[in-house]
Amino acid sequence: MEGCATLNDLQKWERLVEEQSSLFRLTLTDNQTLRLRVDELERELSVWKLAFKAAEDEKCNLQKHMLKLEKNIGSLRDDNPLLLCLIDGDGNIFSQDLLASGHTGGRQAAMLLTKGLTDYMVDVDAGSSGRGQVWLTVYCNKTGLMDTLVNNGICSTSEFEAFVLGFNSASPLFSIVDVGGGKEAADAKIKECLRVFTRFPQTSRVFFGGGHDNGYTSTLSTLENEGLLEKVVLLRGYKTLAAELQHFDLPHLDIGGVFMTKKLPSCYTHRRSTPPTGIAPQEHDRQRINPKNFLVGTQSPVISTSTQFCRYLDPSLPLNKQTPRPCTFFYLSVCKQGDKCTYGHDYFLTADNYAELRANAKKSPCPVFNKNQPCPSGESCPSGHYCPRGSKCGYRKQGKCKFIGREMHIPLNDRISISGRPPSRAQSSNVSGQTDGTPTPPLSPVDLGNFVSISPFVPQGTR
Repeated sequence: MEGCATLNDLQKWERLVEEQSSLFRLTLTDNQTLRLRVDELERELSVWKLAFKAAEDEKCNLQKHMLKLEKNIGSLRDDNPLLLCLIDGDGNIFSQDLLASGHTGGRQAAMLLTKGLTDYMVDVDAGSSGRGQVWLTVYCNKTGLMDTLVNNGICSTSEFEAFVLGFNSASPLFSIVDVGGGKEAADAKIKECLRVFTRFPQTSRVFFGGGHDNGYTSTLSTLENEGLLEKVVLLRGYKTLAAELQHFDLPHLDIGGVFMTKKLPSCYTHRRSTPPTGIAPQEHDRQRINPKNFLVGTQSPVISTSTQFCRYLDPSLPLNKQTPRPCTFFYLSVCKQGDKCTYGHDYFLTADNYAELRANAKKSPCPVFNKNQPCPSGESCPSGHYCPRGSKCGYRKQGKCKFIGREMHIPLNDRISISGRPPSRAQSSNVSGQTDGTPTPPLSPVDLGNFVSISPFVPQGTR
């Protein structure tokens, strides 16, 4: 019995030793695995420590560089701030006293502007005003502006040229820039300068002389959205501010005696210095001096003695592509819009131009004759009494023709003029847009009370 008990104890002991050995082996294996993992983590840690140290060094360098840049920017802003002044010279026109003084007036205008701008800065930021530089540029259509000033008796050509010379010589940073006769050429330059220079840190203020023009609204709205509008100060010329600019509530500056406070009647848009082909220079000068000397059939007739004809058509474009297009009512009848008309009243027109204008006008039906009523204007009516396509008009069959009067589609040979006579050769050529070379004076003025729905240039769909 004792032998059996001893054998069982030995087997138990051997099993326990075996289990303990297995446990030791497992522990040793896990320990080795963990040591390898620790070594791997220590290597990764060392790498991250090096990366962290490099990042800290880079951060320190960037902070030093940032402090240096801030110091430089502060130096630019405080030691040499820029006072930029952008003036639309076609709207903010210098006063008559300054313009008439010629060279002296130009230098005086520069002096008054400098004093006005620096005095304003003293009031709002006395610490930087003494170190600021004034950079002032006037953008204008020089030739057109000079014509307007001369025609309104503000100054002579020589006085204006002397004024510009005096202004430009007053300071290296003062200049009057001729942008030419392109549409909104001055606007485009001023808008780009506003967009660029307001972003410069050294720009302390931008004095904007264009409050007469709604065209600057989009640029000012962009600056407002970017938080840069606080740099802009409105330099007032006219007393009346453009409607769309009023809601910006910009701070404004009035410098007395520098600009005109009321708008001059304008008689220019684009002007060429030489007459077009076929017009003698002497005749060109004679007609420009006195519009009453215009020759019927050669140039535009004088409908209003106050109108100055100082613009030529672009020969590469048809009448309906000119900018602006000639006003049909003005040249063929009477335009009741006056100075408010958006179409051209100041073109030189030849006989062929009149034929084209009249032919285009005849493509739009007379509203009175269209109602089967006698036209009170008779043969002077600028609109069409007959469909240009006549009895073969395909639109009539479809019910789409604008000429709906009973007699507006009869054949050409059967047509009777308002006066009871068949249409003349000249009248027939006017409908087709061709001429036989003879002068074709404009129609006499008529009452346009019945033509309010007709656009100044027909056909209406192209307006």
